[in-house]
Amino acid sequence: MDAVGVSFTDPRDEYELIHRIGSGTYGDVFKSSVTTAIKVIKLDAGEDLSSIEQEITMMKECKHQNIVGYFGSYHWNNKLWICMEFCGGGSLQDIYHVTGPLTEKQIAYMCRETLQVSSFLLTFFHSHSNILSQIIVDVALGQPDFGVAAEISTSVSKRKSFIGTPYWMAPEVAAVEKKGGYNQLCDIWSVGITAIELAELQPPMFDLHPMRALVLMSKSSFQPPKLKEKSQWSADFHSFVKVSLTKNPRRRPTAEKLLQHSFVTQQLRKTLGEELIDLANSPDLHSPLGMDESDLEVSNCHGLPPTPQVHMGACFSKVFNGCPLKTHCAVTWVWPKTKDHYLILGAEEGIYTLNLNELHEDTMEKLLPQRCTWLYVMNNILMSVAGKSSQLSSHSLTALFDHRSNMQKRQGHLSINAHRLSTRINSRKYAMSVKIPDTKGCRGCRVVRNPYTDSTFLCGFIPSGLFLLLWYEPLQKFMLLKHVTVSLPEFLPIFELLVLDQAELPGVCVGVRGHTTSEHTNDQLHSTELSALNDCSFFSDGETLSVKQVTQLDRDTVLIALGSECEVKVVKLQGCTSKNVTSRMTFDFCIETLVSLEDSVLAFWKHGLRGRRLGSSEVTQEITDESRIFHVLGKNRDIILQSTPTDDPSAFSNLYILTGHESSY
Repeated sequence: MDAVGVSFTDPRDEYELIHRIGSGTYGDVFKSSVTTAIKVIKLDAGEDLSSIEQEITMMKECKHQNIVGYFGSYHWNNKLWICMEFCGGGSLQDIYHVTGPLTEKQIAYMCRETLQVSSFLLTFFHSHSNILSQIIVDVALGQPDFGVAAEISTSVSKRKSFIGTPYWMAPEVAAVEKKGGYNQLCDIWSVGITAIELAELQPPMFDLHPMRALVLMSKSSFQPPKLKEKSQWSADFHSFVKVSLTKNPRRRPTAEKLLQHSFVTQQLRKTLGEELIDLANSPDLHSPLGMDESDLEVSNCHGLPPTPQVHMGACFSKVFNGCPLKTHCAVTWVWPKTKDHYLILGAEEGIYTLNLNELHEDTMEKLLPQRCTWLYVMNNILMSVAGKSSQLSSHSLTALFDHRSNMQKRQGHLSINAHRLSTRINSRKYAMSVKIPDTKGCRGCRVVRNPYTDSTFLCGFIPSGLFLLLWYEPLQKFMLLKHVTVSLPEFLPIFELLVLDQAELPGVCVGVRGHTTSEHTNDQLHSTELSALNDCSFFSDGETLSVKQVTQLDRDTVLIALGSECEVKVVKLQGCTSKNVTSRMTFDFCIETLVSLEDSVLAFWKHGLRGRRLGSSEVTQEITDESRIFHVLGKNRDIILQSTPTDDPSAFSNLYILTGHESSY
């Protein structure tokens, strides 16, 4: 290490770590008091450091304006500190999730700068051209990797296989076992794929499982991808993509030759990149890029990269392909320690988590082994109905995640891929999960927040009646407020909590009853305040309507999704129609789930969704795919769905998060 200029002094004498800004597969990245990014890598005893020494030598000598600068390294206390230039602009992926597709000139500028790096590295490394693919993808996406040499994976071997992210790979890389090698021309393919990604916000085949994409690319019948919208882009851009994605690497141009293409020889100022970063940092002060709509806004997706808000812009963003779990429910949560955004699934097989910031890993991890039918997150507390007795429990997510992290360090990585379940993690020895007393046999739970008192209630029904819990902020927990003994049927078609004006406790709605007067017909809600609940008041006489869902819109307005009539009625709490909004919205499908937004509603059905504006009932957004059967797993904060093939509902499911919809969060 000393031979390559690695210092053995304490790096904390020169650098103060301010905060953690990210993590890789073999180390954590910190921002220091001096504007420097420092990657701290734990070195195992007896580890071969020759490849690391080679990498450090390369980084020291590899100097280019488009390559992250290297400042020095320290070997201290069994850890290697690598100090690099801090890039605070974010990755191109972060940027285009805010701005939308890049303009053609911006794409040309990014491709030109990347090709310049590729040409430089080819000259610099000579026989080390096999390392270029990793660099080019990272540089092109604005995500400079601390690992320059591919050989480091054999030393600090926490890095995953390249199979995790095959979408930018050239066909000869995907078929390396069959064809026996590749050269620097695979980087040109990566540049072409990146160009498509910047234009379409994702690389080709991104909806496929990584293994499926690899199989397709390695077939002789594989055809190079093209830009989807032919009329939207210039002939030069189409030509550049076609040339870059030449399937036969022998006919594919080198970086030096491709730099002579008219697409990248046009006048491209450095300000194109600066303006892009400026736009991403202040999206409200600029007009959006690459879109026809004139008034785009950025919606807050609670930890996910924000998606431009466009008319008819809702889309199902796939987060997991081929999930083997029999999933009942799902929620999302952001781990304060890492700022990573997690999807938490409740399934027959247990409670599982998926890191949405590391989708390339394509793995889920088991958090708890018990069967789970309902989930809700309040701050960092996970509430669940789980276990053989279907009992309500409270879990500290931060403690569970910290414990799991420690277990993984001691026992190895406990995870699953799309077709395999993980080893159980036993957490009963720790006070991380607490069962709520007297909640066994729980058949359903609902949570509601009273905006007037800022109180959050959790209500559930069990064979002996109802229990009501209130969130107590000082102790960060739900505490039992009331237990009501009342006779309940085994199945309630409707069980919703409603905020009643000037009432201390929420009301419970268990159905809708048709009520006819001499003038008109109303829909009367079976709603009773919990403080006055008894057997007589809970159920009223009259014909009960077939209702799929009841959702409170505001203080005095309720949405009723009728199960048989394919429509949504907008009524007051008393059942009469509201004068301020359209009294009904009709659909040509049976509604399964209703989600209310600020000024519209989303009606989910078997094959997609349709949004309608409350004031005018006009269609705001629509998604239909009759080849898939969709089911809403969660609608608190993020809207989470799963889908299975229409012709094989028992097949493994895909998981999605709805993005681009006009949210009221």
